[in-house]
Amino acid sequence: MSLRSTVLRDGLRAQGFTLLEVVLSLVIFSFITLMVYGTFFIGHRAVIKGERDADVNQRMRIADEILSRQVRSAVFYAARHQDETFPYFVGRPDGMSFVSAAPQASGGTGLAVVTYGVDQGSLVLQERVGFTHDDLLRPPEHAPVQRAVLLAGFSGIRFEYLPHEETGAEWASNWDGRDEDALPVAVRITIEGLEFFGHPWVREIPLMTIAYGWGSEDQEVEDEDDLDTSSNGGDGTEDGDSEDEE
Repeated sequence: MSLRSTVLRDGLRAQGFTLLEVVLSLVIFSFITLMVYGTFFIGHRAVIKGERDADVNQRMRIADEILSRQVRSAVFYAARHQDETFPYFVGRPDGMSFVSAAPQASGGTGLAVVTYGVDQGSLVLQERVGFTHDDLLRPPEHAPVQRAVLLAGFSGIRFEYLPHEETGAEWASNWDGRDEDALPVAVRITIEGLEFFGHPWVREIPLMTIAYGWGSEDQEVEDEDDLDTSSNGGDGTEDGDSEDEE
């Protein structure tokens, strides 16, 4: 073999890569790619979790605001059943219904029957604006009702009601205005299993009607004639007075 061919072959071998060098390069490149992808994946997952937590937190704040405002604005509104009148407030462990002066509908003004309940694992708010003293317990079949989901993604919810005893009062799991002849002093709501919270979410909301001394046992429920007058939108003027004026 000539000296020229030997030098040329050695030069080409020095300029190329061996199989081992190529394999090592691919391994190093793969590790770098995996590190970059892992960093990107962790960051992307953190962004998604942050957005989800922010959404849950926003929903909790909205639900808290609506619940607090409507419970505080509960009205001592008389329901009528046959010949019996009593303040309308129905409380159960999984929901409640009462008349509030802070509805979501109608621009937040006027009165509405608000009902909170659990439907398929979600806290649902229902509002009925058109109502009378006679249909509070038995609403018409086709009465217009506005419905909204306030909160979802929890494992359990519990409503409790504080009676009027001044000392040693214990929270009750049920409340019926017909039996109690009054509104509760406060409502306690406990929500468990929220992903954003590591502990149960608890709110104790006082009824301002009770705080101002209304809606208690000392307040008398309107009689039948007064209910008819208020239901019909009357101004309290008797027929006899009108005839005298004529």
